Amino acid sequence: MSFIVRYLLAVLPICCLFPLHAHAFETMIEESTSDVFSLGEIEVSGSLDTVESTGVVREITREEMQKSSARTVDEAITLMSNVNVRTGGEGVPRVDIRGFRTRHVLFLLDGIPINSALDQQFDPSIIPVENVARIKVIAGANSVLYGQGGLGGVINIITKKGTKGFSGMLGIESGDGTPYYARGSVSGGVGKFTYLVSGSAYQRDNFPLASDFTTSAEEQSGYRTNSDNTRYNGYVSLGYSPTNDLTFGLTFNYAQGAYGKPSSAIDNKFDPYAPPERYARIDAYHTWSLQLSTDWQVTKAFSVRGSWYYNFVSQHDNQYDDETYTTFDDPFVPNSYKLVNRAATTGVSLQPRYDFGTKGSVTLGLTGQWDSWDAEGMVKPGGDDHAQGGFGVGGGSPPYYLYPVSDNKSLGIYSAAVQYEVSPLDKLNFVAGYAYHWQLRDERNDSGYSIYLGLAYDIFKKTRINGAYQRNIRFPSISQLYKRDSNNYELVPEIAHHYQLGVEQKLSRKTVIGANGFLSYVKNFIALDQTMNPQHYKNFSEFRFYGFETSAETRLIDGLAMKADYTYLISDDRSGGGKDELQYIPKDKLTFSARYDFDFGLTPYVSVVYVANSYVYTKTKAPVASKAKMKDYTVVNAKLNQKLMKGKVTLYMGVDNLFNEDYEQSYGIPRPGRYIFGGAEYRF
Repeated sequence: MSFIVRYLLAVLPICCLFPLHAHAFETMIEESTSDVFSLGEIEVSGSLDTVESTGVVREITREEMQKSSARTVDEAITLMSNVNVRTGGEGVPRVDIRGFRTRHVLFLLDGIPINSALDQQFDPSIIPVENVARIKVIAGANSVLYGQGGLGGVINIITKKGTKGFSGMLGIESGDGTPYYARGSVSGGVGKFTYLVSGSAYQRDNFPLASDFTTSAEEQSGYRTNSDNTRYNGYVSLGYSPTNDLTFGLTFNYAQGAYGKPSSAIDNKFDPYAPPERYARIDAYHTWSLQLSTDWQVTKAFSVRGSWYYNFVSQHDNQYDDETYTTFDDPFVPNSYKLVNRAATTGVSLQPRYDFGTKGSVTLGLTGQWDSWDAEGMVKPGGDDHAQGGFGVGGGSPPYYLYPVSDNKSLGIYSAAVQYEVSPLDKLNFVAGYAYHWQLRDERNDSGYSIYLGLAYDIFKKTRINGAYQRNIRFPSISQLYKRDSNNYELVPEIAHHYQLGVEQKLSRKTVIGANGFLSYVKNFIALDQTMNPQHYKNFSEFRFYGFETSAETRLIDGLAMKADYTYLISDDRSGGGKDELQYIPKDKLTFSARYDFDFGLTPYVSVVYVANSYVYTKTKAPVASKAKMKDYTVVNAKLNQKLMKGKVTLYMGVDNLFNEDYEQSYGIPRPGRYIFGGAEYRF
């Protein structure tokens, strides 16, 4: 893309008068907070106004999620231009922020990390938005109170809670390839108690392919092979406030289901960019998390927050011999397996905070987290490919036989942090934080520190500048350390340095624009070394990410709400491995959304996502990789909502990928074509 086109993309949001984030001076959308689980709102922050004013914080509100076509968290956050949601051969949406991978993003549910204990990744598609009050996304530099690991940023899912009285919701949706998506909830409160209970069921037989999809021996036109998805969710939130100064909360989140991992649609065995042919599924999974939290305002100046949490996930992870998805024991097919993986995380946190008034406030953060993983099952040797990792059963030539395997590992991560916030002037906010982290494991222990410095200043009544620097670390995950054959005991922590500077301009009460520049260096970046056979994780010397973001929001006309975002991102591999841009990190992403609320209850909604200049590298194990450009794509979604019976009933219909765009986010893995759906909700 030429410089002129990229410049037009950058200034388009500003020229159209669309915010950098909804926290620019005041939120653009006023919503009730009485039914928000506030214990999760500031679980890892001191004063939100002070801390968030110095960074880049985006927020998605309940109203936006209800009127868009988002059903799960991954669909809700895709309209943020600095967030790249991509789905590849694993069949799970992965969320990158400013080029950092999913494992570099802290994924919080009510302030509690729910990243996998195995690989520190997460699946945002198992959290339906009907339980969500708002989603906050912090890109780049973030508070030391979040702990280690969030090199790319933080996503905090803030759930709903019950309120006094009694209310509920019932909903049903169906569409092409989706027999049903049903959901319901009840909530209420009596005296000092509140409750919310909800559940949902989702089943997709498959998803449709675009009409201009090029067929192959591996994938025919119509519907995507092995793209079924079944999910059942349950959620409970309980609150108890014995006094105005003391609050207890309990949340329980549960999900179970199964899904296919669609294989590569490319039948050219000599295509150096195509992923290996696999016939894999998650034939069953269940996951649950439990959180107990408390907030005690001991005195007017002194408060204490604390929590205990437990997360668990179990997966039946199977790779079959062929497209029948029935056998594992063909002696001429390498790398089949049937495994049960289980991972668990137990954690505690304590955050005392003291407010010195005009002299600022100090927050301490003490956390402990214990991760464990075990796996058992049967695995074949990987041949020359070692695509699975094989649990050390070796490669070689046929015949290939299943070998019993069993493994288990655990480690502990601890953090101690202190954060100071002060507003020495009415228009000036300053934040400074320091934290030290430890990872304790069998063969050795690692440690490192984090620093955060942030400043925000209102240079004029409607103009704010902010900047931040952060040094943060991330310890290697259990899978990177121990999951054979790709493991490496000698991995050291990744270290990131973030520099960012931004400006926000309020043009009127209902229009805000902004821009941000950012630069991030990552040393000891952990990735698979493709020159080895089998591939092993290693620390690469240095990666660099830099670019800028522009964004804006307006409600100049009553009933009309519009947003636009653009991010220009350069990823740079400086480790000398023969690569420049990193794989699947687009240079350009532009998003736009608009809706209009008519007085008679009709709301048309449209969103546009444009992604350009993403690259893929060869899968061969040559010392120097070659790259190819991925196809640029534009996806347009549209939806009509109609409220009836004074808002108690909502009827809706919509189309995802309205123009039936044939596109890929990973090479050889086509994404859904046009999807038509409709549904209804009843609130009481």
